Amino acid sequence: MAHGPSPFGVPQDTQAHPNPSNPGFDWAEFDERSQMRAPTVRLSPEDHTPAVRLSLEERTVRLGSKDRALPPTLVQRSPEEEMEAHLDQIQASRPLRRAAQRARRRTKWWLVALAIVSAIAVAAACAAGAFIVLREGEPEPAAPTAEPVDGEPSAADEVSGAPEVVDPIASRETDTAPISIEELFGGDTITPAGAAGPYKVLETEELSNCADAGLDELAELLADTDCTQTVRGTLISPDGEYAATAGVLNLADTAESDALRAAIDAGLDGGFAALRTDGEAEELGRAATMVGYNTYGHYLMFVVIGRTDGEPIEDADEPVRAIVADLVDVWFIDQLNPRRDVQ
Repeated sequence: MAHGPSPFGVPQDTQAHPNPSNPGFDWAEFDERSQMRAPTVRLSPEDHTPAVRLSLEERTVRLGSKDRALPPTLVQRSPEEEMEAHLDQIQASRPLRRAAQRARRRTKWWLVALAIVSAIAVAAACAAGAFIVLREGEPEPAAPTAEPVDGEPSAADEVSGAPEVVDPIASRETDTAPISIEELFGGDTITPAGAAGPYKVLETEELSNCADAGLDELAELLADTDCTQTVRGTLISPDGEYAATAGVLNLADTAESDALRAAIDAGLDGGFAALRTDGEAEELGRAATMVGYNTYGHYLMFVVIGRTDGEPIEDADEPVRAIVADLVDVWFIDQLNPRRDVQ
């Protein structure tokens, strides 16, 4: 594991004890050198013991029967006295003493200026906080309200008096006219917008019992709905390769049509029944087919698609998706859309 450098220590001299048996040893010189190497202890102001400052005359106390002078280390000195003592100890020159005094005075004035600036900053912060608190307690001035001119309706009146927008085909209550074969299949052929060509209409019919348009579970579900009619027809695609039974269920409202679509999306046993006819559509429904469906207001539109040659449809390829788009998403919507026009 990586680590930082070790901290620097304080170098120490070797302090060997003198050997008294050494005949040439100078005891006086050893004592003098020991005093020169004696460590100096500097106490912080917190370490100083509170004491009364003593004068030179009061530094002598009577201990027992003898008068002894207190050592200088027991007398508390001011910072100025301590600095003077240190300058005396190092035998500082006169210029050095004056420089030390000037530095001492600059430090003192700098501390005083710092204290004044800090006090001003604190006072300004307190004043600003008090101003903000007082401003928050004051109520906001009310915006002037324009008085309505006599005879002119106010904005509230206009909103409350606005008529509610209702989709005419959202319910059979507003779209009361039944659908008809002529409305959905008006001739021998139909040509949806954007289609590759016309679809040939082989046979059409209207069912009053909507359950007849379904198989198995879907037939049971249709019997429980408020469906009043089913109009359907069997057509041949423009290329002649596909036959399809397309129709529209007339349900009570949008909620019922959406619920029926959700049930079909969830998966049902069965599906929509095909309207089989002679000729090109005689095999419709005998092999696997594809079903497409959508909702439009209170109507549910569907189409059952099979091949005219009787072969099953394995997946929804491009021709199958085109038939669903042509008949369900384009043709039926174009025929029902005029019902949305507000009379």
